[in-house]
Amino acid sequence: MKLNDVVLDFVEESHDDHVGLWEIVRAVREDLGVSDNAEVRRLTLEVVASLLREHGLVAGKPTPDWRGFVPWPLSPEEAERRIEEEWAALGRDPNLWEIVWFDTPQRAGD
Repeated sequence: MKLNDVVLDFVEESHDDHVGLWEIVRAVREDLGVSDNAEVRRLTLEVVASLLREHGLVAGKPTPDWRGFVPWPLSPEEAERRIEEEWAALGRDPNLWEIVWFDTPQRAGD
C-alpha cells in the first residue's frame, strides 16, 4: 500500500463516519509497515495535511451522541500545528478519543 492509498481510504471513510487520528497512525504503522516513531509521526502528519488541504476534510470532535461533529474554528494550517503540538505534548501515539477527528464539511454541519 502507498501513502496516497491510505489518504484515499480515509477520504472514502469520511463520507460515512468520523476518522480519528489514531486510525491514521494505525494505518501508517500497519498498512505502510512503518515502525520508527518519528517516521510514523511525519507520515501521519503528511496524511493529515492532505486530508485537510487537498480533500477538504475538517478537524474537530464528534458530539457526545456521535450524531454530529464540532469542527475546530481553525484553518488547515492552524489545525495541523495544533495536532502536532498536542501530539508532542502527549508523548506517545494518540489513542481513541485523543487529540482530533476528521469529517467532511457537509457532515460537520449536521
